[in-house]
Amino acid sequence: MKIFITGEPGVGKTTLIKKIVQRLGDKALGFWTQEVRDRKTRRRIGFKVVTTEGKEALFASKNFTSKHLVGSYGVNVKRFEEVVLPILKRALKERDKVIVIDEVGKMELFSKEFRELVSSIARDPKSKILATLPIRDVHPLVRELRKLQGAVLIELTRSNREGMEEEVMKLLT
Repeated sequence: MKIFITGEPGVGKTTLIKKIVQRLGDKALGFWTQEVRDRKTRRRIGFKVVTTEGKEALFASKNFTSKHLVGSYGVNVKRFEEVVLPILKRALKERDKVIVIDEVGKMELFSKEFRELVSSIARDPKSKILATLPIRDVHPLVRELRKLQGAVLIELTRSNREGMEEEVMKLLT
């Protein structure tokens, strides 16, 4: 089963992913991204990647100087890859896991190796995937994933998000 969750920014895609990961326990293997906020101002200053095993790294920040930019955030592709690639490669070998990829977005797509790995995971008929996609096709890979035969594409909205955890769990089990 391949499930792709899409929706506007801030609608709750990562929150949904984290709830499902918690319910799946050690059956989930992958990562999610989350905002990093300034402790004093509470303003968003970056993004970190967190694996299902608790490894994390700040990979995008307003303070990073990088040739890879998304808005005012510099993206450190190497930091992202150091955390994400090993767990996704492992997930591809462990057939009984749900591979969690949050998200296939602009920042993550700067990594060529990530793009290639996600594409091969998606094309593998035995892989179980739970991933989030941006609402817009920001890259050919996002378009490819949306059109993947047999995949379920769910648009998360404020009006449907309450019951979505149960719906996704039913699809996965």
